[in-house]
Amino acid sequence: MQQQGGSPPPGWHPDPQVPGQLRWWDGTAWSDQTAPAAGQSAAQPSYAAGGGYVAGGQTASIDTWLWQSILATLLCCLPLGIVAIVFSSQAQSAMNTGNYALAADKAKQAKNFTLISVGLGVLAVVLYIVVVVVIGASVGFSEF
Repeated sequence: MQQQGGSPPPGWHPDPQVPGQLRWWDGTAWSDQTAPAAGQSAAQPSYAAGGGYVAGGQTASIDTWLWQSILATLLCCLPLGIVAIVFSSQAQSAMNTGNYALAADKAKQAKNFTLISVGLGVLAVVLYIVVVVVIGASVGFSEF
């Protein structure tokens, strides 16, 4: 069944890239939501992004970067650390629903924001030390 313009109506349709899997079509674009096709077991082998294959209920674990993002938030850069925590939570939720491709993508974003947060925290400490040394040196030299 096709709508005017040649595109299928919104709903679950065979995934154009993964045989044996359904993907949600919203009427204009494919979403990240997937499900096994009718007659297919969720335990059949499928590709898990960044982690190889998933089969028989055994799944590759994806590091969501949650503890790292919490630590970065507390010690380095609060705003970016919070963003990293949000992406980590989204990665965990995607893993819980079996959407490993989305989980890997969100985990990568969490990793990026965590590392940027740490980098900015280190940069702030280095700049602080440089400023203190420069001011200390200039005050120390003016006394002579």
